[in-house]
Parts: sequence; C-alpha cells; structure tokens
Amino acid sequence: MSHQFDAIVIGSGLGGLTAAALYARAGKRVLVLERNAAFGGAATVYRHGALSIEASLHEIDGLDAGDAKAPILQALGLDRDIPFVEIGALHEVRSPLIGEPFVLPHGYDAALDATSRRFPRHAKALEDYFRRLRELRDAVSALAQHQDDRSWWLRNAARLPARLWPLIRQRHATVSGVLAELFGADEAVKLALASNLGYYTDDPDTMPFVAYAIPQASFLAGGGHYIRGGSKVLADRLLAIVHEAGGEAESGRVVDAILLDGDRPRGVRHATLEGNDVREEYAAVIFGNAAPAVLAAMLPQGKRQDFLAPYQARRPSMSLWSMAIGLDRPSRSFGVTNYSTSVLPDWLDALARMKEATGLLGEDQPSRLTPYSLVAYDQVDSGLNREGPYLASLAGPDRIENWAGLSDDARRARKERWMDLVVADLDHRFPGIAGAVTQRELSTAETMQHYLNTPGGATYGFAPQSRGFRPLARTAIDGLYLASAFTGGGGFTGAMLGGGWAARAALGRKLPKAA
Repeated sequence: MSHQFDAIVIGSGLGGLTAAALYARAGKRVLVLERNAAFGGAATVYRHGALSIEASLHEIDGLDAGDAKAPILQALGLDRDIPFVEIGALHEVRSPLIGEPFVLPHGYDAALDATSRRFPRHAKALEDYFRRLRELRDAVSALAQHQDDRSWWLRNAARLPARLWPLIRQRHATVSGVLAELFGADEAVKLALASNLGYYTDDPDTMPFVAYAIPQASFLAGGGHYIRGGSKVLADRLLAIVHEAGGEAESGRVVDAILLDGDRPRGVRHATLEGNDVREEYAAVIFGNAAPAVLAAMLPQGKRQDFLAPYQARRPSMSLWSMAIGLDRPSRSFGVTNYSTSVLPDWLDALARMKEATGLLGEDQPSRLTPYSLVAYDQVDSGLNREGPYLASLAGPDRIENWAGLSDDARRARKERWMDLVVADLDHRFPGIAGAVTQRELSTAETMQHYLNTPGGATYGFAPQSRGFRPLARTAIDGLYLASAFTGGGGFTGAMLGGGWAARAALGRKLPKAA
C-alpha cells in the first residue's frame, strides 16, 4: 500500500464518507480509516440471531428538486444508484391530549388539511405555520442549488434580501416561541405538529425554529424515505466511489495523532485497537469525521486550545436509547398501520416537558414512561427480514449520566426493566404484540458513546442553539476539515451536508459535476 494520499478521512460515518466520495469523484486519492470493524458509523445494518437490525435513523427527508442535499446526491449519482422507498404518511401521533390517533400526511396541502380538520379553531394559524415552513425551506433550497454558481449571485443580488427575508426574520426564533405565538397555550396542536422533536433535540425552548422548520418542510415537500436494504447500502456505495477512484479504506484502525508540518497537516499515525501495527500515512488534507474534542486529542498539545476555541460555548446533543424487537407476525396483525408512530405518555401534557424525558432511564423504580417512536419496517418494502422475524424499532431520549456508576448486573437489570415497561405499553396500544416478540435488545447512551465515539453518546452533533454559532467545515488548522454531524447536524441530511461543506472547502467551494 502506498502511504501517500490526497486526503485522509478519520472515521467512516456518513459525513466522512460523503466528503471522501466527493473528493474521490474530483479525481483525488483518498484513504478512509475506521476504528470499528464495520464502515458507516450509525449507517449500518447488523445481524443478531435471526434478526437484521437497522442501526441508523429510520428515514431520510426530501429527495425532491428543492432538497438542500440534491447537489451532493446528483454529484455522486446517489439519486440514481440508491433504492429509496417512500414511507407514506410522515407519522402517526398517539397522545391522550390529542385523543384519537392523529396521522400527519406527506405534502403541505394534505398536512394543512389534516391538521385543520383536527384543530379547526387554529385553521388560520396552521396556514401560517405551514407557510413559514415552506418559505424557509424555499430560501435554503435557493442557496443550496446555486451555491456554486457565482453568476447567479451577481444576477440576483438586488432580490436576495427579499428571498432570504424568512431566514433573516426568524433567525433567532425558537420552536417554543413560534408555536406559542401561533397556538397560544394549546399543547395538543403543538404535540401533533412536533411529536418528532426528538429527531433534533429534547428541548424546544433552545431549538432554533429555522433548524427545525427546514427538515420538517423537507419531509413534507419531498416525503420520507427508507433505503431498501438498509442504510448500509448508502455507506457501501460511498465507499465504492472511493475505491473506484483508486482510494483505500481500512477498518479496525485507531488514529492517535494528526501529524503537522508547521501549521498544516502532513498525515496521521494509526494502529490497531490493541496498539499494534503502528503506521503513518500522508496527505495534506484531513477530513475529521468525529467530534472536535476527539480530533483535538489527536493534535499536538500546543495546537489544541486554538482548535477547540470556536466550540467552547457548545455542548453535545442529547443521546438516544433504541430497542430492536423481532415479531413472529407482521405488525399489521396488531393494528399498526403506519411506518412511524410517535407515542407520547400521559404525563407529557406540554411540548416543553419533552426535556424531562431525557433523565427517566436513570430511575431504578420508574414512575413515568419515556416517550418513544415506533418504526415498523415491515410496513414498507424495506428489504429487511422479508420472511420474518419482522423488525420494529423503538427509540427515545437518553443521556450518559443515566448509566454512570452501575455494575454490569445493575445495568442489565435496568435494561430489562425498561424493556419490560416499553413492551407492556406497546401492547396496551397494540393488543397482542407483546406475545409476538421473539427477540429484543436495548442500546443506550453508553452504547452510542462506545460505538460512535462521541461525547456523552451524542447522536446529533452539538445541541442546537439559536444564537452565537454557525457550523463551519474549516477549522483553526488549515487543511483539517470537520466532516460530521458536528458540522451540519444530525440525521442523514445533516451528516451528508456536513461532509459536502467539508469537501467544498477543500476543493475551493465547487463540487464535482454530476455523475
């Protein structure tokens, strides 16, 4: 193996793989190094017993012409090569405050019609809400579609303030603030609209409305999709693009040092998990698919403070618990009718109380059930477990402190108690489903921290905030770029946008031409 590359990527999550593939598509030779045995980070599918389990988030938003990541998908040919499956309605919401289960459909007009029929006294406010989502997304879409076209910016300079006004006007607004402005103290409509807040954060009081509204609008405009065969299909395709350009990838390799030549990178040092087979590889460009704190520890001591300075005011995002269950019969046998269902327990009578849920798994004698989402993969052509057992996953908020100081026995006992509680609640809502569970396993914030190597098991990069920070791929080390959820946010879109921004910065802004 040659030790000289055009770029080295530390970590193979979607942000890192996106940057690697875009750089490779531009004719560069790239090396990807991954500490785990499998590539893809959270974008993977693994098998336990008879059950194939999706490890990643369960859907990707958009994929329409206005999708901010469309230039990336087109440049890499992913819009053509990846089998995206539509999931139908965005989600079903079950909450005592709402009453009968409420289904939020795909499409602005359909969503407005459904919510107006359920909450008729808020018809005008709902029209305003969906208009704001559409305007914000349209503004961001225009920026994304033309970010590499300088002539467009010159031609439209006079009109840009008006086109970007929705972003400017609401740049400091929070989810709580906007929903209170529109709907007052009616928590039912807020929960119906924002039951999937856990896709982004556990705190609507600090969540920027813009950062919430744009992906919500993307789900509405382009729909939600699953990748047939699982998120690993996407990770594998990105890796294949690297290989096609003459690049390489190695798993089970831990980078312990970013080597500098003065103030610029010259390569990395890496070894096996056990510290054996120490090697150095060389490149002038490094993409860090990791948290800034993790990358800082790889830098020489004298460079760490300046590198971390832009991130000092930020804290890691929330983490998640995730339970995979195998069913001996299809989920429709028990009355499950939608791919995604948000389950909100009785005590959750206000959107702002979502933040209380993050600490519940730390209780040995739980008095309240955590809110959770249910995803039934057999509701669509997922390509997973076609003959059974049928995969369903449940997920909710968690934090690393919930598992601190526990013995192995205490940890196992707490996991079993929580799985018992969640399955019992699921059975209450979908009678008979508990008896069909043939397999179950629970991942926690500890699992996320161990596998993703993020502070506190953060799943979404930094916790979102409305003031004082804008994501940047460039770092204080010229030639070292941040390409992860800590650049662009969590989920498929946030991670891929982060990788795209890193590749643009390294390439001088312009992405390779569409494949």
